Amino acid sequence: MRSLPARFRRPRIALVGFGDVAQRIANQHAQARGPAFVCASRSRGWNLDRAGDCRRLMACSTHFIVLVPPSEQHARRDLRSRALAAALRARGPSAHQSRGVYISTTGVYGDHAGGVVTETSACRTQQARSLRRLDAERIWRALGFHVLRVPGITAQDRLPLERIRAGSPALKREEDVFTNHIHADDLARISWRALWVGRPGRVTNAVDRSEMRMGDFFDAVALAAGLPLVPRISRADLTKAAQAGTVSQMMMSFLADSRRVRSKRLEEELGVRLLYPTVDDLLRSLNQRVRQGREC
Repeated sequence: MRSLPARFRRPRIALVGFGDVAQRIANQHAQARGPAFVCASRSRGWNLDRAGDCRRLMACSTHFIVLVPPSEQHARRDLRSRALAAALRARGPSAHQSRGVYISTTGVYGDHAGGVVTETSACRTQQARSLRRLDAERIWRALGFHVLRVPGITAQDRLPLERIRAGSPALKREEDVFTNHIHADDLARISWRALWVGRPGRVTNAVDRSEMRMGDFFDAVALAAGLPLVPRISRADLTKAAQAGTVSQMMMSFLADSRRVRSKRLEEELGVRLLYPTVDDLLRSLNQRVRQGREC
């Protein structure tokens, strides 16, 4: 019996939601004899809210990294993940043999009053977008997908420079919240590693080792970029600014939760060593670029 052509024996990895991180995954592993990528996004002709496209995507792929955000059609349920998972289950017994990763958010932990959070900490979120993520996690974990909980993503082109230039205020330090980060290149590497060695149904926090308050993060970025520090105001004044429309409701939702997320599983189980262990490692390269620009 003749063997299948090589192109059909290669893993076909669906990057479900082909945004910045998915592009980094594809670029990091673009090899002539490497896996084939199925890049699924609206810009690539896929409508992931259409049942037919979900079935076609799941049928033509052997591995999955799901980066697409939840749909907002339901307050607590991710109807998009439900449709994709249903299409995968329709393949029959092979559905549970597929390797996959779901990119979730550390937002599911909710507010821990600045306390330390690990993968076994309680999920206390009350925010709709994080409740939809929890719903998606349950769906994908039932199919054996490894879940990565991801905080704010950084990179040289993913820093709050416009917010800082606009002088948008931050909270006074004594009222400020802790925030967590991961570099986009590291997240791409973590996603790839989790796909091949991550334990089915396991959760890993994909976070760096930084423990910064949000305003301190803005200050660090401003100093590295040679920009003025943003003003610090009280929570009461920031609430008034949000009511006046000068601070976004999305920002206010971030300021509702405070936690310091840590992970032992990232290194001990996935064997990942970060290229950017802290925010400072990224900002050093930004500071160097700023200095070089001044010297030119």
